[in-house]
Amino acid sequence: MRTYFPPQLLNPAQQTGRWAVRDIDDDQVLYTTNLGSYLRCRVTGSHQLILTVANHHSDLGTGQVYALRVDGNLWRRFPARQEKITVPLTPAPHIIEIMAAGNTDLDEVWTGKQGFAIRSLAVDDAGILTAAPTRLVIDFIGDSITAGCWVAGRHAAADYRPESNYAATCADLVNTDSVRIAYSAGGVLRPATGGVPVASKFLRWIDRDTPWTPNHPQLVVVNLGVNDRRYPVNQFVTTYDRFIRQVTTTFPAAPIVLMIPFSQHFKNEITTIGHRHQLRVIDTANWCPSYTDGLHPNQAGATIAGQHLARVIAPYLGKKV
Repeated sequence: MRTYFPPQLLNPAQQTGRWAVRDIDDDQVLYTTNLGSYLRCRVTGSHQLILTVANHHSDLGTGQVYALRVDGNLWRRFPARQEKITVPLTPAPHIIEIMAAGNTDLDEVWTGKQGFAIRSLAVDDAGILTAAPTRLVIDFIGDSITAGCWVAGRHAAADYRPESNYAATCADLVNTDSVRIAYSAGGVLRPATGGVPVASKFLRWIDRDTPWTPNHPQLVVVNLGVNDRRYPVNQFVTTYDRFIRQVTTTFPAAPIVLMIPFSQHFKNEITTIGHRHQLRVIDTANWCPSYTDGLHPNQAGATIAGQHLARVIAPYLGKKV
């Protein structure tokens, strides 16, 4: 077998997530703390692809999940406890996408090294793995809704669907890559789960010890606010405004659009702040017709919301939907 280790995988991964090469328990891995981060590559001349992962998760949790698809077909999901995942191929060229697709709020991703960890990819001796052709990139900044939690039901990890939530649906429709910067329960005022701090802190860090060098997306979409709904309005306004200034400084060359949360929390405040910064504000009223729990879109709602968003942002990318 021809085996590709984390340093060789880092370059293909930079377009599609917040990844870093880390040494965890004397094990070198390609590491991310973000649901929805994925690795997109091209495999040629191999009858199989073998993905080897490390299942670093809370002892109280259910373990992590990966999703994988070949040539844009249906996603298949695999528990990380398998550690080795074998995917049959033909020797023809194939585009492979491997996504961090399920974890739990109990996983200490920020301070406990319990993020997603890829050890290697392997192909036949005659096979070759290269980066997939580059595409335009969208950065999605948000919370559990953007990360892809609770789409298929109420079971953590097993029912998460970052591969088919509104952000993934949108990116597929406009044929772009995407980088997810989103954590469950997080906001501009409320820290996220897994030890993750507020958005102003997690924007530039993958975890407590791993800074992230911002990429160069063609568009940035911000969907935050719903988890801050129990804080005073004036406190939200001040902090959200400061965070948007931080986003514009972090991505000076990219158009930035602000989404009103599907729940419509802070609609007036976000609209005012967006206009103050001369940014497009996307009204999402009636975008999501169905939810898993009254807050998180279910699969039907996520698909429709993603279709709406794709139509709105397509002109920024020179695309048609």
